[in-house]
Amino acid sequence: MKTFNLKDSTAEIKLLIAICAISGLVLLIKLVSKGTYDSVIENFALFGDVEVFNFRIWQFVTYSFLHADLLHLLFNMFMLYLFGQLFYTYFSEKQLLRAFFLGGIVSGIFYFLVSNIFGLQQYVVGASGAIMAVFFTVVGYNPFMRVQVIIFGNIAIYYIAFAFLGFDLLQLFSDNAGGHLVHIGGSIFGFLYGKWLSGFAIDFKSGKKKARLRTVHRKAPVSRIAADDTQKQIDIILDKISKSGYDSLTQEEKEFLFKQK
Repeated sequence: MKTFNLKDSTAEIKLLIAICAISGLVLLIKLVSKGTYDSVIENFALFGDVEVFNFRIWQFVTYSFLHADLLHLLFNMFMLYLFGQLFYTYFSEKQLLRAFFLGGIVSGIFYFLVSNIFGLQQYVVGASGAIMAVFFTVVGYNPFMRVQVIIFGNIAIYYIAFAFLGFDLLQLFSDNAGGHLVHIGGSIFGFLYGKWLSGFAIDFKSGKKKARLRTVHRKAPVSRIAADDTQKQIDIILDKISKSGYDSLTQEEKEFLFKQK
């Protein structure tokens, strides 16, 4: 029987464990000592009020590792696992960590700026902004990637992206406006990051896209031929994913794609 080895786990599993451990401990403190819990929230949740924030810049990172309750935690961890699997279709574990942490920070900054402009007196906790960044990185990279969704069947992920954005925009006047602002901030960052990873940059003077320059290294002819064959196979698999979704791949194709990360 194969035993669980944390060291060999993927980045998303390590994130899941870290977030569950920290959030679980804080929720346990909430049950035991309300005063201690309030102190943790004051120092590590993200406050939109400048006076309460008091230059605790680490809050832009720590708020993603706290959750309001057990249901909030479980839902976010499910979404992180689900979107993490989509993310690995195109990207590596390092890129997932980069999307998660930078997405969490940027979505926190977005919330902080907007909340101060409109005077929102709220604090936010939860990894959902960072998780939205992970998902929208895939959307920005390939919006036409198809996935299997219960009831709706095989659809392009940009439909799911529009549904998330629409819901968050409609909820901006709800009691949890701060949480939805974080979602929007993470979505914007993720989409732009995905576009950047797709190999294109925006020429703001002309408003057109242009290919980013890449350094090309010469290799031996045999290596180049092998690399070309590998790239052709990758292109065939990615084309298959864009048309029929990740689930349409054979086990051999999935294993081959995983080895290229």
